[in-house]
Amino acid sequence: MAWTQFEHSQDVDVRILRRDGQALGDQVVIRPTADTFETQHVAGALVIRVPADPHGHRFSVEFADDLYTYRSDGVNYKTDGSGEVVSIEPRNALVIFASAFLPDEMVPSLDGPDTKVMTPGAFSVADIGAAPIVYFPPGVYWIDSEPLGLTHIKLDPATYWVHLAPGAFVKGAVEYTTSNKDFYATGHGVLSGEIYVYQANVEAGYKGEKSDLTSLRLWWHRSVQAGQVWHCAGPTISSPPFNTMDLKDGSIDRDDISVNIFDYKQVGAFFMQTDGPQMYNNGVVHDVFYHCNDDGIKTYHSGITASRLTIWKVHNNAIVQMGWQPRDVHDVTIDSLYIIHARYRRSETYVPSAIFGASPIYNGEPRLDPSMSIRGISVSNVICEGPCPGLFRLTPLQNYAEFTVSGVRYVDGLIGGSVPIGDSIIATTPDTTYPGAEDLTMGLAISDWTVKGEKVTMENAGILGQWNVNAAYDGQWSIS
Repeated sequence: MAWTQFEHSQDVDVRILRRDGQALGDQVVIRPTADTFETQHVAGALVIRVPADPHGHRFSVEFADDLYTYRSDGVNYKTDGSGEVVSIEPRNALVIFASAFLPDEMVPSLDGPDTKVMTPGAFSVADIGAAPIVYFPPGVYWIDSEPLGLTHIKLDPATYWVHLAPGAFVKGAVEYTTSNKDFYATGHGVLSGEIYVYQANVEAGYKGEKSDLTSLRLWWHRSVQAGQVWHCAGPTISSPPFNTMDLKDGSIDRDDISVNIFDYKQVGAFFMQTDGPQMYNNGVVHDVFYHCNDDGIKTYHSGITASRLTIWKVHNNAIVQMGWQPRDVHDVTIDSLYIIHARYRRSETYVPSAIFGASPIYNGEPRLDPSMSIRGISVSNVICEGPCPGLFRLTPLQNYAEFTVSGVRYVDGLIGGSVPIGDSIIATTPDTTYPGAEDLTMGLAISDWTVKGEKVTMENAGILGQWNVNAAYDGQWSIS
């Protein structure tokens, strides 16, 4: 997975040449296709005009002779040409991140009295010391250990800001310990987890032993306090070894912290359990690109606003996850969700193969909580390209109310046939229906949903939308 990042404040021409010298023909697709760029062919090169935009652009450039078709037999991928087509992706990704310059308040002073300026090469936490701000100028850095991958960047409590300048490439993972109300990760540089094994457990010598508490995150705080806000503006993360970001108070996910995340990119998330970042209460997330292989967008908290989200999804879990335990969540807004690839290998409900998924109980005995509800959820402008999964797969653990989804476009259709990944399943199978689930409410309202340009209605939803809902919820949901 290759990518490039640049900053601009005026229109820019991106010129792409093939390394094998072949001329670039017309068989090029730029995803998401909702973004329309002017292109031309000049002397064998593809030239893409990228307009200046305060929201930036995050897009994949894909060539017809570099595509791989994933097929599945319903259990796993097939390489003998049999099975259903479940995804078509580039063999060699080329992702382009064109960003507006960051606001002045998101760029610390290089020569300020609180700033520690790092020198490219190997470094240790002692080199940072207790500087409030650590600034990585252009260059390649790695947190030093022998061998690599046996330590991470655990910051002093006095350090509250990490800045990765454009051209900085830092191999390591950042753990904050600050009690500052606001703490930061900024800059158009890169934080890479490539030196770590999958599920690197910091309490087990960074061995690959899974722990939801101690396996390493690229962005981490394990003693976060009430009222703290993480501001993340600009970075790209690559090769995460586990969940990419968690802010915890010991083992507790607090409901009184928040985030402000924008122009954030995640690439090379091929390991399982490489989630998108948490959003927390009243979190604001916009203009992001997630390549991820687990829960992509986590709606676990109330008051979230998320917009202009571009997703390249690998096979593990839902794109938008709202399950794992009963939740009392309200007032969540998601607008402009662009799914450019979704490579599910089989139809699943525990790790839902769906855009909107609610997994069953993660730990402990199956339980429902009718006193809780997921309500006041507004989703608009969802575009899924290529072979796509179902719209919903829910194991109801609490009530659903005032959940509206409008403007859904399945451009190339739903996956079906012998591998029904495209089916929506709401409490119609034993593993998605706990005792008492039929007594919960299911207040869903879907409007302006099309599959290959054909409108989904109440009358054709079962066939065209591959829509399956427990009859106990009849009269509670609608498609218009």
